Amino acid sequence: RGSGNNIMATYYTKAEVDLQLAAKDAQLAALDQTLRDLIAAQNTAQDENTATLLADEADARGLLAGDADMMWIVVCGALVFFMQSGFGMLEAGAVSRKNVQNILFKNFLDASGAAVMFWLIGYGFAYGDTAGGFIGTSNFGMDQMYNGVGEGGSDGWHSWFFQWAFAGAAATIASGSVAERCKLEAYFIYSIIISTFIYPIVVHWVWGAGFLSAWGARPDDNGNARPIFSGNDTSNGVIDFAGSGVVHMCGGVTGLMGAIAIGPRKNRFDPVTGKPNAMPPHNQVFCALGTGILWFGWYG
Repeated sequence: RGSGNNIMATYYTKAEVDLQLAAKDAQLAALDQTLRDLIAAQNTAQDENTATLLADEADARGLLAGDADMMWIVVCGALVFFMQSGFGMLEAGAVSRKNVQNILFKNFLDASGAAVMFWLIGYGFAYGDTAGGFIGTSNFGMDQMYNGVGEGGSDGWHSWFFQWAFAGAAATIASGSVAERCKLEAYFIYSIIISTFIYPIVVHWVWGAGFLSAWGARPDDNGNARPIFSGNDTSNGVIDFAGSGVVHMCGGVTGLMGAIAIGPRKNRFDPVTGKPNAMPPHNQVFCALGTGILWFGWYG
């Protein structure tokens, strides 16, 4: 090494140059690896955030779908309950003017009595744990339903509301069959019995786990076959989505039995000829309005 004219020059051997280059390469490799680690960590965090967001979205969609299902059941139940007004208008228009208040009271009695008795006993008979496929034996007073707020949701209360509306409709069907010739006390007893025992047991047979049900047709948890059916995968049960049998046939047969037991209205038939006397409805507008409301309610 030497210097001249105040200018210094430094000379390195090849080994020293190679050593310095290797050190620079190591620094660059370390920096590159650090950048790669940072990018990988960022990508991992983004992936985790994306997965979390997707999971949250799936949960939200599931909750929304469940809420939409429950809301639809409530809307349908409201439509079915609105049929009580249809029955009231139709029957109020069909009877004589002096019996309008009586028939309207009976319609509201059916809905009110069904609300209490179907909550207390009827729903348990309909959808409780089955006893031989005949009747439910649990959930009386809705003691297995969630009564708080928060994550528990409705926990079946929407189903009770929907079924209560049907219970009231089934009871009201018979009110027109015995209109103008049944004492209020007797009708009150009938309304309580059908809402508590008759209708819920029929519901259990077809919509619950009863022996006619499409679900009850399969074996129970112990492998025992339900009554009537063979109990294998080829068993077919009764499917009644609209309630034509469960609701309308049950209420219609009940009304027929009541009409047979009570008999016709006073002066309905001529005592000499036996021919029916004319008893026109006192308000055809009410009859038409009630028919329209019933038609609308059937969409529920």
